Amino acid sequence: MRRIITIIAALIICVSESFAQLVILNGQEGEEVITNTTVNIQAGVETNLYFRVKNTGSTTIENLKSFLLVNGTEATAGVDAIFQLCTEPGGQCGVGASSPKFKLDAGATKTIHLNITTMSTTDFVISTHPYGGSSPEASFNIHANTTLVENNFANTFNVYPSPANESFTIENSFGQNSYVEIYNVLGQVVKHVASDNANRISVNCSTWKNGYYVCRLYNDGKAEKTVKIVVAH
Repeated sequence: MRRIITIIAALIICVSESFAQLVILNGQEGEEVITNTTVNIQAGVETNLYFRVKNTGSTTIENLKSFLLVNGTEATAGVDAIFQLCTEPGGQCGVGASSPKFKLDAGATKTIHLNITTMSTTDFVISTHPYGGSSPEASFNIHANTTLVENNFANTFNVYPSPANESFTIENSFGQNSYVEIYNVLGQVVKHVASDNANRISVNCSTWKNGYYVCRLYNDGKAEKTVKIVVAH
């Protein structure tokens, strides 16, 4: 009888795990599953990457966390890389290398924000799984192209104030082929600022939701610099 109970319990655990599945989606709306991506990281400049974790199973998954791994081992903040993992919206960040714990109901998604400036390697992995366990688990590989900031065009790109209430200013000597796109935490473009050869442009954010936004400067279609700003009414 004891053996039968043990077998039944094991079957229940296996069935429960089979109904809990995780996938990684891109940072925008949609169901595109990602397994790898390339990030352009400029030395000393913030780079922000957003991705979504989705529970495609039929049961709730508790105590989930996202981890940055280097050579299969959890990265040490400040040693392996200068980075931070946060849950969005709200920007709640974990202590050290990992994001805060969160749960996912069946069919639910959670946006994770990786903020990184420098790192000691060019290849690492983002892994999401229950804290203290290993299943269910979803991960994707990141390859970093590390470059130096070499042009004054990007260096003069500033966004202020932060936090912003009714509006904020984008300051840059805009060239003829430059523009700025502003993204919300889901990676959606909320504002496109075309070049008009002005040094300062005011952006009205009075109707925007509170939270983090990313302002990205492009020149000839190439991303030059990214600045994060907070909107708080």
